[in-house]
Amino acid sequence: MDTITQAVFGAAIGQAGFQSKLGWRALAAGAALATVPDLDVFGSLIDPLNEWRNHRGVTHSLFFGPVVGPLFGIAIWKAYQWRADRSPGKLPAFLSDAQALSAWIWLSVLALMTHPILDVFTPYGTQLLAPFSDQRFSINAMSIIDPVYTGVLVLALVGGWMARRGMFGKPGWAAHMAGAAIIASVLWQGYAWSINNETVRVARASLDAEGIHTARVISYPTLFQPWFRRMTAETDTDIRVGFYSPLTDQPIEWQTYPKPESELILHMSRTMEYRVLEKFAMGQIAWRLQPTTDGHVRVEAHDIRYLGFDNSQLSALWGMEALFDRDNNLVTRPARFSNRPAVSGSIFTVMWVGAFGE
Repeated sequence: MDTITQAVFGAAIGQAGFQSKLGWRALAAGAALATVPDLDVFGSLIDPLNEWRNHRGVTHSLFFGPVVGPLFGIAIWKAYQWRADRSPGKLPAFLSDAQALSAWIWLSVLALMTHPILDVFTPYGTQLLAPFSDQRFSINAMSIIDPVYTGVLVLALVGGWMARRGMFGKPGWAAHMAGAAIIASVLWQGYAWSINNETVRVARASLDAEGIHTARVISYPTLFQPWFRRMTAETDTDIRVGFYSPLTDQPIEWQTYPKPESELILHMSRTMEYRVLEKFAMGQIAWRLQPTTDGHVRVEAHDIRYLGFDNSQLSALWGMEALFDRDNNLVTRPARFSNRPAVSGSIFTVMWVGAFGE
């Protein structure tokens, strides 16, 4: 999920389980701690491929929270001990040192552990077993940005703030609202996952009707909502791409792209750079060959988890490209490319119509 959602979820954990002991600091610490795993993106400043190698790597492992969380908890506890010695009365007096230390440790562990659990529900892939394995795991349930998911958590935080300020209800309601929002977010993830499974079933039925029974079918969420799904159906000879929403139940119109055959693809697939992309994309790659005016050939490897909405040609938001000469020699080493479209009203229109109909 996006960093803002991770911070909001961390704050909700602080409000639900630790605010009564640690005060508003639990929300601030929960929000900050929940964003710590995403600091690994700064590795891409050194090498653009590091984002594919390392983002959602060891800091997103299931082991990171239990191992590193206690260290953060102890550090925060020490900092507030130091402050309490200089400003008596600033921290809850009813907490013993042992209780405060335990609360900070548990908050730190939970805030760090929930980060990869949220991320694994997106197609991007998360290395849950790092550093022991670099295998990426993903559940294609939700988009990285989901306003409904984030909005429910934000409402709980706002409601909790109002309750603590005495604007309505009792201060104790804040924890209940955050707990209810966390439960609602989990149910939303389950709902999105069920849409994904239903979409795959519909796609297989559509392909069966065309006499295609051997395709590898995968469904992906598109931006900002869980309903409008992009499907890919890959066979030995081609890749089909289609869109479907259970809210409209319109038939899937498949666009077919033949797989090119060329020794250049084999040459590029042997490069170190391509292997980074292949690992990152979990093998979900489509190839394009583009002759140039000077007789060279541009070979492109597209990450089909993130295809665009233009059906005129198969094109992903990112991938890798290299240039070969007439003798099949590399002219330029494989390098990352990006086709990220500008966010505009037309994209929102496509998704709205695709999800809900005209």
